Amino acid sequence: MRRVTKKLIILVVGLILIGLYCEFLVYYLVILQCGWPQLKAGEENVLKTFILADTHLLGPYRGHWLDKWRREWQMHQAFQAIIKLHSPEVVFILGDLFDEGEWTDEQQFNEYVDRFHKLFLLPDSIKMFVVVGNHDIGFHNMIRQDVALRFSKLLKAPSVQHLILKGNHFILLNSMALQGDSCRLCTGARRQIEKVSGKLSKCSEDTNQCYNDNLTFNYSQPILMQHFPLYRVSDAICTEPDAPPLPARNKLFRIKLDALSKESTQYIVSKIRPRVVFGGHTHHGCLVHHNYDDLDGLKFLEYSVPSFSWRNRPDPKYMLVSISPTEYAVNKCGLPTEITIILSAVIMICILIVNVIRKGTVGR
Repeated sequence: MRRVTKKLIILVVGLILIGLYCEFLVYYLVILQCGWPQLKAGEENVLKTFILADTHLLGPYRGHWLDKWRREWQMHQAFQAIIKLHSPEVVFILGDLFDEGEWTDEQQFNEYVDRFHKLFLLPDSIKMFVVVGNHDIGFHNMIRQDVALRFSKLLKAPSVQHLILKGNHFILLNSMALQGDSCRLCTGARRQIEKVSGKLSKCSEDTNQCYNDNLTFNYSQPILMQHFPLYRVSDAICTEPDAPPLPARNKLFRIKLDALSKESTQYIVSKIRPRVVFGGHTHHGCLVHHNYDDLDGLKFLEYSVPSFSWRNRPDPKYMLVSISPTEYAVNKCGLPTEITIILSAVIMICILIVNVIRKGTVGR
């Protein structure tokens, strides 16, 4: 009979428990600290919305396989914990689902999409909608028609989407189709924006005009979601704790690459007249106050949603948003930082080793 030591038993059990905590329980403990924001009016018919951005799943070319596995495992664990603990009714992912979508062939992209759905698996009761990002199909001048079409088809994400959920209107846009030129992608998007704008404008003035594909609806000021931020010179105006660090915060944006142009922003805002805007792309947090005196004093907030991936920032974030037709409230929530997980593991392993050394052996 082999010699069994108390030290070995304690060591094995301890390592299993440490692994369980660092790879499973820590996500639940951190995510439990954030919850759904309350609306001032305390309305009952509230849409619980989970928003994330820039997951950047690695493809066949970039990154080490271990890095790919590790980051995807982290995002999967965090996403599933959020779904189980917060039970959102709808999930929005604001672009750059993939890191190499623009470079993959058909087979590789199909495998990409299958992996995405496995990582961000949802029960049938929860809806998911995505907008396209530049890493999914490329920047405007690099987009191939077949690449744009396959993303739209497989992810059910046309350049312009008008959704009505619990009386709330959501307009989802392809940022790369808002360049203002005469390309097929841009002209198609502009045509759809004009169509949606016309419906909303008529409905806001006459309730008898509130119908969409033969379905009637009530008007509420729409919510705009896209990948790029609206026009801004840089992130220098961002004062959120998760804003870009200095001096990167003062780096000037490349218009049409880092943010929409001023002309495209003016066009979208005048047509949609949003009550709030959500975007991604920068990987950092930002809250921008917009005022348009030339549009009857239109005012709204724009939220830049930080990346959900540990590859892009050490402290990934997501948003829980409570929405009704008349108001909304936002909670920005954090995920476990990688340094916290590593330090926790090191400290617990050190404590375990000290305890194991102090224990005697029993039996033979």
